[in-house]
Parts: sequence; C-alpha cells; structure tokens
Amino acid sequence: PIEQKYQCSLEELFRGCQKRFKVQDRIVSIDVKPGWKEGTKVTYTDLGPSKVSFVLQQKKHPWFTRQGDDLHWVCSLTRSQAAKGVTLTVPMLDGSNVKLSTKGESVYHGGCMAIASHGMPIKGGPERGNLVIEFRLTG
Repeated sequence: PIEQKYQCSLEELFRGCQKRFKVQDRIVSIDVKPGWKEGTKVTYTDLGPSKVSFVLQQKKHPWFTRQGDDLHWVCSLTRSQAAKGVTLTVPMLDGSNVKLSTKGESVYHGGCMAIASHGMPIKGGPERGNLVIEFRLTG
C-alpha cells in the first residue's frame, strides 16, 4: 500500500474538517471527524493498482499540546503572582475563552490544575477531555 501523510491543525481536529487530495486523475476527500488523533488512517482500495492510505499528522499548536484527549497549556507566573492569585483567560480552540482564578489555590512550579470537559472531543460521543494547566514559576 502507498502511504500519504496529511496535516491537520488542533482547531481542525477539534471541529472536524474535510481534506481533499488528487490521486492520479481523481479527487478524494477525507471527512476528518472531531477528536481524531495523529496516526489515524483512512485507506482507499479503489484508486488504482494498489491501496492508498492517508495518515493524519497533527500540526504543532502555538500554546496547546495534546495528550490523548486532554489539552495541556503551560502558564508562566512569577512567585508573587502565584502567591497572590491571578485571573487567567485561556483562548480555546473553538474561539471561546475559559476564565479561571488561582486565588486560594496552591500554585507551585510544576503543579497542575485540570478543568473537566474543556479538552478535545472524544471520538464518537459528546464527551470531551480535560484542559490541564501546568504552572511554571519564574523570578
């Protein structure tokens, strides 16, 4: 089989999208479903003498990394901000913002805070992974 790699952004994998490719004289389209992961394969057996598999690769995102169905974001704070508490606004993949406060929370270098159901869609259902915020303290 012939393998062809194609790339999707986290936003495309969050919402779902359609990708089109020219194979010999034909145009094929792949309906990328919300929540698909890197390595997902779509194989066509009717495109000529051999099978053609399209393999999904995820583009790097400027502030999120994906771990399974969870989105991870690294938040840098000064020690003073961590001690006093701050209000954070995290721009999400669907264009919305998640606002949260660290006041009254124990914030330390390497510590994490998880927000349920604000991660990637879980394939096949309405559920979503988590948004995980990892704190890095400076100064």
